[in-house]
Amino acid sequence: MSVYTSISDKEFSEILSLYNLGDFIRSQGIQAGIENTNYFITTTKGEYVFTLFEKINQNELKLYISLLQELSNAGIACPQPQEDTNKQTINKIKNKPFTLVTRLQGETISSANVQQCKTIAIELAKIHNTSLSVSDSSNNALQNRRGSKWRENTAKKLIHNLSSHDANLLSSELEFYQSFDDNDLPKGIIHADLFKDNALFENDQLIGIIDFYDACYDSYLYDIAITVNAWCSNEDGKLIEKLTNAFLQSYQTIRKLTAAEVNAWPTMLRMAAMRFWLSRLEDSLIQREGDLTHCKDPKEYQHILQNHIKPAIEDVLCQ
Repeated sequence: MSVYTSISDKEFSEILSLYNLGDFIRSQGIQAGIENTNYFITTTKGEYVFTLFEKINQNELKLYISLLQELSNAGIACPQPQEDTNKQTINKIKNKPFTLVTRLQGETISSANVQQCKTIAIELAKIHNTSLSVSDSSNNALQNRRGSKWRENTAKKLIHNLSSHDANLLSSELEFYQSFDDNDLPKGIIHADLFKDNALFENDQLIGIIDFYDACYDSYLYDIAITVNAWCSNEDGKLIEKLTNAFLQSYQTIRKLTAAEVNAWPTMLRMAAMRFWLSRLEDSLIQREGDLTHCKDPKEYQHILQNHIKPAIEDVLCQ
């Protein structure tokens, strides 16, 4: 979440005239995240999150809104899309689609403890176990926009701007993934961006999960690896064993991992780390203009990736 497109108080008042959400009081730009323009909106009836979508087209967005509605109806703690007076959940301003959803209370956390890792793991497993009408591999709109083709195309675009060490790391990882086959892994709709700043807590109690706008059809194990990397790594990019074990054990109280998933786990940790190293490189090397933009450090996920690679190299050397 960031602010790339400024919305004035007058424009927010005009937007709210389309809804039955009360009169506009104030807005606050949200700095965390890097994908869309986001504001907290306070009205005479409550608090909401306004999101203006900088990349997603309106047809794709309809699927994401449907996903939020289905998850909410299934009891998953997530924001609820708000309808205007014409029963529409998506509108446009400045030629870009926007939505208003309920603002969940609670706070994000900067570092996770064992109980919080257990709690988020259980909620993620519940999402993976939820039957969704949009969970269809033939639905091209919800295919992973940052899958293998994106990795290859983005790497080609960026590799000449990297040091020789980083370029070699990028090339070797892409080559490594060529032999990886995920056809035996269970798949469905995944969050794909469940970082600590996309979960709200009151102490150790999970209030809700937010920002489903990277949700896509992919392997559940990929979602688990993304979340474990984000929640269970220390400042040096190494997994904290007690947090990782707590997460995986709690997840499996809801959904048991298959033998294929267990075997693919080391590779998936690398692939999940690679995704965010590469996207952060892209954001840092090709920055978009914005009033309140927040570019995350690529080195964080480079270190996580390198720590996942190191045990694999050591295993080979010990054979």
